[in-house]
Amino acid sequence: MRSLLSRVFALSLACTSLAALAHDFLGSESCQACHPDAYAAWQTTAHARSRDVLSPQQQRDMRCLSCHSPNQVDQKSAHVACESCHGGGQYYSANYVMKDPELARLVGLVDPAEKSCRGCHDGASPSLKPFEFATKLKAIDHWTVEREKRKAARSK
Repeated sequence: MRSLLSRVFALSLACTSLAALAHDFLGSESCQACHPDAYAAWQTTAHARSRDVLSPQQQRDMRCLSCHSPNQVDQKSAHVACESCHGGGQYYSANYVMKDPELARLVGLVDPAEKSCRGCHDGASPSLKPFEFATKLKAIDHWTVEREKRKAARSK
């Protein structure tokens, strides 16, 4: 009995933690205001339409949704969106925070790396296509245009 109660308590704690994390997500539209070029570039990627490629049956399968719609819990994004890779923006989205990269990272901004991508793009992926990180990274480039604009603005 005690073991069962321990498991129930652990499960309820885990569910509460997941629910709390979901509130950290603001949705990609909140990123668009300050990062319009990155948002526009993201919209052209397969990530922005990731759930659309699933059949109606797959759209009800958590094995599929865990990669094609990882933030669906929060109902703010039904695709692989900004916060899917960069973490929930509730605490780092403020302009004064985003101007301080160290502070932004301290309060939740994630700089995704290959390991982050391989959470979905791995050998268990049903696509069975090899995942070439460097090549695929170019396909989702949504930062170059903004970096160039910031660089040009600083040099004026």
